[in-house]
Amino acid sequence: MQAKAPAGTGDAVPVVEAVRFEHLETLAAMLLQAEAFVLELAGEPVGELGGLVQRAEKMPPGVVLKGEVGLWAATPVACDGQTVGILVLQSPETRPEPDEGQCAIILQLAKVAGDLVAGMQAQRASAEQARMLDMVEDMSGVGWWHMDLQKGSARCSRRVGEIHGLPSGQGDYSLRAGVHHYHPSDRAELEAALDAAMVTGEGYNLRLRLNHPDGQQRTVMSHSQGMRDAAGTLHGLFGVFRDVTEQEAVVAKLRRNEARYRLLAENVSDVITRVKMDGSSKYISPAIQSMLGWTLEEMSGQSTDYVYREDRHKVLKAIQQAVKTGKPTRLEHRAVHRDGRILWVECTFKAIRDDNGEVDDVVVVIRDDTQRKLLEGEVIEAKERAEKAAEAKTEFLANMSHELRTPLTSVIGYSGLLKNSPGLTPTQRLYGDRIAASSEALLMVINDILDYSKLEADAVELENAPFDLRQRITDTAGIIESQCAAKGLGLKVDLDKRLPEILSGDASRLRQVLLNFLSNAVKFTASGSVGVKVFGAETADGRYRLRVEVSDTGIGLSQEKGELIFGRFTQADASTTRVYGGTGLGLAISRRLIELMDGQIGYESEAGEGATFWFEVPLDFDFALPVSVAVDTVPDMGVQGRILMVDDAEANRELVKIILGTLGLEVETACNGVEAVAAVRRRDFDLVLMDVHMPQMDGLAATREIRQQVREKHLPILALTANVGGDQVQKCLDAGMDGHLPKPIQVADLAQTLKKWLQAE
Repeated sequence: MQAKAPAGTGDAVPVVEAVRFEHLETLAAMLLQAEAFVLELAGEPVGELGGLVQRAEKMPPGVVLKGEVGLWAATPVACDGQTVGILVLQSPETRPEPDEGQCAIILQLAKVAGDLVAGMQAQRASAEQARMLDMVEDMSGVGWWHMDLQKGSARCSRRVGEIHGLPSGQGDYSLRAGVHHYHPSDRAELEAALDAAMVTGEGYNLRLRLNHPDGQQRTVMSHSQGMRDAAGTLHGLFGVFRDVTEQEAVVAKLRRNEARYRLLAENVSDVITRVKMDGSSKYISPAIQSMLGWTLEEMSGQSTDYVYREDRHKVLKAIQQAVKTGKPTRLEHRAVHRDGRILWVECTFKAIRDDNGEVDDVVVVIRDDTQRKLLEGEVIEAKERAEKAAEAKTEFLANMSHELRTPLTSVIGYSGLLKNSPGLTPTQRLYGDRIAASSEALLMVINDILDYSKLEADAVELENAPFDLRQRITDTAGIIESQCAAKGLGLKVDLDKRLPEILSGDASRLRQVLLNFLSNAVKFTASGSVGVKVFGAETADGRYRLRVEVSDTGIGLSQEKGELIFGRFTQADASTTRVYGGTGLGLAISRRLIELMDGQIGYESEAGEGATFWFEVPLDFDFALPVSVAVDTVPDMGVQGRILMVDDAEANRELVKIILGTLGLEVETACNGVEAVAAVRRRDFDLVLMDVHMPQMDGLAATREIRQQVREKHLPILALTANVGGDQVQKCLDAGMDGHLPKPIQVADLAQTLKKWLQAE
């Protein structure tokens, strides 16, 4: 360093000389790509540079001059509050003036120059210089190293140690100490560059792969420059390192994701802009032109220029929120293309604070979101179409169920009356049995389809009521007893003596699963027997885990076929449907029901060796069984009453009239809602059985009309309809009906319900 005394010390020289600081100049060249030197105040300034020094002497510290006398930048150099010189940086005239970040580095370098010019004690100067350089390193992410060619040693900064995984702190190392850290393929290039630099003093700029001590391979950029004394003799090398691993990883990740997001990424790039607190913006990345057709020069400088007018308040609010919370804020809003098109963009706002903790500006990342919005609209549209399709399916199933159940009501009812008629010949009785069995099979198909539809829609609600377990099992097995007898099959029911008498759960759904198992067992067994085994045990949580097994000696099924049978519309093979019939829904429904009860279901079988189907469900203990639950037979009515039966199907009116007549009840009929309302006006009835779908006036409208007319007493009105869906039942209750009975008619349920309401009257 060629130091000069400050002005006014008596040693003034009437010239202005440049003081050479190699480290400082090298850092300026590396960080700012500018040639730097310090002009020291030494006597009376002379010439243009002297005039610059004279002006600098009067300027406060922290001011950066730009464009002075053909220079790129200059700033006063001060020590202890007194200006002692000026830091001058030269660069090509075509280069733009330094921005805020570069000015900050210039000021930091000026501080270092001030300390050097002041000639402080070596130890303090070294510590302060290291601190300043650390600050520069922290700002730039660059570490420096110095190689002394005479001593054959090297010294590096803290950042270099961190990059290479060396012990913390600066230190001295041998001339070639760091070469072995690099990838073998890069060592030769690095050693050749070092050899050339130590001989010629020419610097180098290399991209190197670094083998980090933790096992990772990192990528660094290394740049160096020769150091010469006043005589021009090369005495050392000075260089910097920058770890670019993360930056390159980001680029590599974007490349890996390119194929996945090609549809958007090929034509869409993020826009980055910095927004000042007054709403102005001095920088918008060039991607704004490809995204919205604008350039920064074509805009007024306000950050909201590209924002759709009605959304500008949202953008300003998002910026304020980012500043207030200090957290990134996201916002979707509309933007205006230069050609007038409206686009959707997604913006992320992040407030940037200066060294004093004050918000300097907000960085905004803008991404074209138009394609996603379009896809979102398509998804919403597809969802609406799916919902409409589901509604159409539900309506179709409800209509089909109604249309099938209505004639089945007559078929099942009259076949039951026919079978019990006296004087039938054996052949006639056989025909009646065949009709009854076929109609029951058809009803089971309808119920299966409706049940599966409900299960798919998660519309099945389980009951939890006490029931007599032994009675339920015995009654369910009794249903298929006649079928077993007709095929010559034995039927054995094995109930564990330790079974609880009363349990609480959904008895009807358990009966449905057990009946499906039993029906399948009888269907697929030509000879032998069918057995039911029921047992269980108390669980640790105080419940009872019931296990039911149904075994047969039928055709069985192989392992590969067994994997299919619990699927919907699936049987072991196509011939099964042709030979044995069925929808292939029974086991699928059974599995879903058992799973809804938090149970398990399965089977054990081999082809030709019969099969055992089982299920396990957790149930609650109960010790009280209501009388209404225990009754499962046609009760002795013991009551009288006048019933109005309303149905547009003549066969159904006649059937119900016959059934109720055998129960000792007086029955009058009507064929639609208009006749029903007129009948209620004409005479008193104790109860009304009301169909829903009827011409002229349906059952819902008729019920509402009757409720308006008959106010002096409550007339029980029960729906007797083929509409059995949960929402359809609710519509009946909402219209003013008191209950619901499904078609086809179950005589025992009908009689029990009528007795309940007539006794209440």
